[in-house]
Amino acid sequence: MPTARRFYRIARAIHQRQLDIIVALDSVHDQHNLSAVLRSADATGINRVIWFPDLKKPEKLNPEVSKGSERWVQLETVDALTPRLLDLKSQGYKIAATHMAHAAVDFRSIDWTTPWVVVFGNEQGGCSEATLEVADANIFLPMMGFVQSLNISVAAAVTFYEIQRQRESAGLYSRCAPEKQVRDLYSQWGLLDDRFNIDELMEPPAGEIPPIDHPHSDGRSVRKFPRVNPAS
Repeated sequence: MPTARRFYRIARAIHQRQLDIIVALDSVHDQHNLSAVLRSADATGINRVIWFPDLKKPEKLNPEVSKGSERWVQLETVDALTPRLLDLKSQGYKIAATHMAHAAVDFRSIDWTTPWVVVFGNEQGGCSEATLEVADANIFLPMMGFVQSLNISVAAAVTFYEIQRQRESAGLYSRCAPEKQVRDLYSQWGLLDDRFNIDELMEPPAGEIPPIDHPHSDGRSVRKFPRVNPAS
């Protein structure tokens, strides 16, 4: 059975997930960048990353970078990005592409409290022309120094935290999630296998997070090793 602390963290994450913010990666090949974007997405409550790797698909994520976030963030790999973006637009999402163009706007000026797909291109070519054609907005991150760009994983993290800031101010991280969201995440995260009772997850947890049961466990079981007595 999950400890009280682990139950609290899982329940809180379920209700804080922002399912109407989606990230898309346009021709991003580097496994470090992909892994870091997943980690930042999980940290800010974003649940889905759509990945168009183009031709240079890495065989696996970098576990030292992703830190297990691939379990908690849905990674959808597509053979073509544009049809997926058009499908999401038909569902009511707007598309924001990171692209320094004449009509581009500061990413902080976007109202991120509504459904958006935010697209990041690779560092060499940026977003593709096909992506730019379907985008509702081009956004950029202001640069105050001599460099003209950030690593994609850094740019993504900065953007995610602005999205979090706006949504937290609007109370979107403190609401009770719809039942469908709870059931979908319960299935996606495999919580039945971890012996979580779905009925107990239907409301956000109350109070403060319980203390860590063991300084090295964070609420999960600790493997106990027998004490070795020194030789006399």
